[in-house]
This record gives sequence, structure tokens and C-alpha cells, in this order.
Amino acid sequence: MTTRFDDSLPTLASLVEAEFGASAFEKAVFVRDASGFLSVVVDEEVGEERLAELNEKAVVVLGGYARSDDCIRDRNGPGSQRLLVNPATSRARISGRSIIFIDRRMVGADWLLSPRPGNAIPRVAFASIKGGVGRSTALAVMAAYLSARGLRVLAIDMDLESPGIGTMLIKPSAMPKYGTLDYLVENGISGIDEEFLENATGRSFLGAGGGQVAVMPAFGSETMEHPAGGLAKIARAYLEDVKSGGEVVTLTDQIREMIERFEATGAYDIVLVDGRAGLHETTAAVILGIGAETLLFGVDEPQTFTGYRLLLSHLASWEGTEYEDWKQRIQFVNAKASADPTSQTEAAARFNDLMTAFDARTEHEASAAAEEEPLTAEDFDLGWAAVEDDVVNEVIGEEVPVIRILDDARYRAFDPVQQPTLLTSDLFETTFGDLLRWADTVAAVGDQEK
Repeated sequence: MTTRFDDSLPTLASLVEAEFGASAFEKAVFVRDASGFLSVVVDEEVGEERLAELNEKAVVVLGGYARSDDCIRDRNGPGSQRLLVNPATSRARISGRSIIFIDRRMVGADWLLSPRPGNAIPRVAFASIKGGVGRSTALAVMAAYLSARGLRVLAIDMDLESPGIGTMLIKPSAMPKYGTLDYLVENGISGIDEEFLENATGRSFLGAGGGQVAVMPAFGSETMEHPAGGLAKIARAYLEDVKSGGEVVTLTDQIREMIERFEATGAYDIVLVDGRAGLHETTAAVILGIGAETLLFGVDEPQTFTGYRLLLSHLASWEGTEYEDWKQRIQFVNAKASADPTSQTEAAARFNDLMTAFDARTEHEASAAAEEEPLTAEDFDLGWAAVEDDVVNEVIGEEVPVIRILDDARYRAFDPVQQPTLLTSDLFETTFGDLLRWADTVAAVGDQEK
């Protein structure tokens, strides 16, 4: 049988454990290179003849996924000591077993970074698997609500390829010269100074009756005046920066530093960040890299749960207290929710199943290890059958990690610049009530830490 990607790493892990035993297996360093080829370094001295035999076995069981030059190396192999002494990676779980794993990537590397802890100034990340779920609209409503409470809000648009909140919250005459796209490009080339920062946010009309709302759009007026260069900027915005001393600055690091520079001015009480839909690098930065309270938006349909299962299953494979802390800062949002109570409860059960599978990882894998049966996709099965009454009863109540935003036709063609009344509390309270009560708890944390 041909070995495919999903089976390749567990297959190599099984080979190493069988040949070297549990003790050596726990200290071995597994590596997947950017092309997907696998290798492993074991902390033992192995003769050349045995190594040759083992590498032949690896080629047989891994097929094309075996690294062509020394798939299996011992402690004396080229580069082995550097990996064994300082692997500079997290432990991951493969088929119920914990391994030291380095996953080298050309793209997607930001998804391998450990989540950042919470921040003194509250940050809220708005993310979704798919577009069109009302994520940016919800951010605009939250900004209006918090501003009316007197908080000074900074809203940042990180959706560079489908920007929204800039035109939602800033009148054309108040559009700043630069935006997030410009920051990410100039940060690695010309540098960012105070003058740039001052010209990277525009004042929203929302601040007229409360706290100021400043908005960093995806594109500033400079890009719109020279639209032919927009795509050229996007092609460079996602690149890592390399400092003069050779230090590499990831996209996540750049975004975090950008937010910190704005916060350091002392002008903001809370930061709202609108992420890009999907599982792009910028999405990793927004939901893992900035220490934010994270709102994961989705409508009640199979595509939503399939996408989030991919995300949460990936994160569940990594170990560390950082992930446990991150899980506590996740809230699912059932966007465009039905007004029917039964439909709401069934949707809540489906969203809750996602986190139940994520939280139960340790229990499932301990059981699997005891029975010597690896986890399969069924351990994260969501089941789209009708929700049984006993399950419904379990998920009713305050413990369900789901915020409901009702499907409201008034917000489908959302243009608050032309219809500012849509951002007044007497209109949005019914539709966005759950979200606003959640926002109160986040803002209260910020008040206590001042």
C-alpha cells in the first residue's frame, strides 16, 4: 500500500519505536522538511551497517516520503547534535504518542508558533473560516457600543484581500494616508516612524458621542490614489522581514509589534482586529499571535464545522500550557442565527461539539494509548444528524461557549456611513445582544487592569 501524507509521520514514528524502544523514541527528533520529506535523529550510536539497513526499511514503509539522504541518523550524523541539544520546537502528538517534531514550511509557518498570553490592554480578534458571516459588521457594532460606553477604541483591518471596516467606519474625507498593507510593506523596507503611525489611522464618525474610535484600514488613501500598485504591495506584505543582523521577523511578530506601538501611545482602551477569512498566515497571527480574546464566527452549516475541525485538530496536536490558556480565550459566534429557540439550541450543540472534541484530546489519547489504538478522524466526528433531546439538555445554559447574532435583514447590506442609525443601541441591541454582553466582560477586565 502506498504511504500518503497523513500516514507518513505516524509510520516513521512506529518504525523508530519498534527499532529503538520507548526510551530512545521519546528523545528522538522528527523533522518534516518544506517539501514534506521526513527524517529522524535518534540519540544513540548506531553502526553504519545497521543505519543502512534501517534506511532501507524507512524507504520501504515511507515510500516517497523518506528523505533520500539519511532518513534515519544517529547522534554522530551531520547536524544531529544541533537538533538533539536544541531542537527549538514544541512537542506534538501523533496517534496518541508525544514526539519532538520540527515542521519546516515555506508557507504556513505562523500556524506553528505558540499562542501568546493575554494582554493588559484588551484585544479582541474577529476570525472566521468563511467570508460573508457578518464578522466585520459585528466589529463595527462592538466599536459603536464600546465607544458609547466611553472607551477609546482602535479598530484594525487585517483582511488585506477583502477589506471592510475602513469604509464602514471612516468617511472618505477622514481616510488616512496609510493602512495595514502599507505598514507591513514599509516595515521591512523603509521603516516605520512616528509620522507614519500618525498617518495610519483615521478618526471614525462613531466617536462623536463617546470615546474616540480610531481605524487603521487595510488600504490607505495613498494606495487608492495609486491602485496599480495595490497587488504588488499585497505580494510583499506577507513576507518575513530580515533585520540587518540577520534576525528573521515573522509576519506574526510584525503584526504584534504594530499593535504594541499603537498601544504604547496611551490613546486606546481596547483594540479590535478584523482578521481574514480562512486559514491564511494573517489568520494565524490574529488568533494565535496577539494574545487576544478570540471570536470564531460561523453560520450553522457543515462547511463551518469542517473548517474549524481542521483548525482545532491541528492545534490539539501541539502541547504546552500556552494552548490551554489560549483555549480559555475562545468564543464561538453563531452568526446569522435563527430566531427559533430549537434551531438555536441545536446549533449551539454543534458548536459546542467542536470544543468538546478539542478539550477531550488528552482523555481520548490516554485511552487510545492504553488500548494501543491510535486516534482516528472519528474521534473528532461532528455528526450532522438531528441532535437528541438529552444532548440538547446538556448544552442549554450559560456554559455553552456560543454567542448568537441573529439574522437581521437590516444588516445584510451594511453601510453605516450612509445609514449611521444602524449603529445606535436601540437598533442593534436585539440582534447583537449576546455579543455586547460578552464585550462588557472583556472591557471590565481592561478596566480592572488599568
